[in-house]
Amino acid sequence: MSDKDAIYAIGLGVTLVLGIWNLWHNHKTTRKNNFINTVTNQRIQWIEQLRQNIATFLGLTHTWCESKIEGKPEEIEILKELDRLRHLIQLRLNADATLDKKIAALVRKIPDLTQDSQQPERKSAMNELSSLSQELFKEEWEKVKKESKDGDLNEK
Repeated sequence: MSDKDAIYAIGLGVTLVLGIWNLWHNHKTTRKNNFINTVTNQRIQWIEQLRQNIATFLGLTHTWCESKIEGKPEEIEILKELDRLRHLIQLRLNADATLDKKIAALVRKIPDLTQDSQQPERKSAMNELSSLSQELFKEEWEKVKKESKDGDLNEK
């Protein structure tokens, strides 16, 4: 085997090793990107679903308390939907996160504040729920942006 053949063999070996390493690296990067995209998309969907649930919950609560539909047929439908939303919102929240706990507590509290005499407290609780929800959505959106930009799913 001549020096020329040895150089070709070494060149082919290095090319093969680099090709295998590149294939492995691309596969690993693609899997990571797919995972991050999936988590990010799911987080965006979760934010929007929770936003819609809270908005509907607040809107129906306001309608039920302010429109005096007590005893009318639509009252039963509104109460059923409010009850469904109350549970759905709580199931979408993280039971360990401080902000989520505050939101869940308000979602449990607001239906108990339906008497006319409780209107100021109810409005205050509804405004607080709205504000805390906005804060939660902002935090989550910042996480989405960070995940998309940095590809980092680790939480501090």
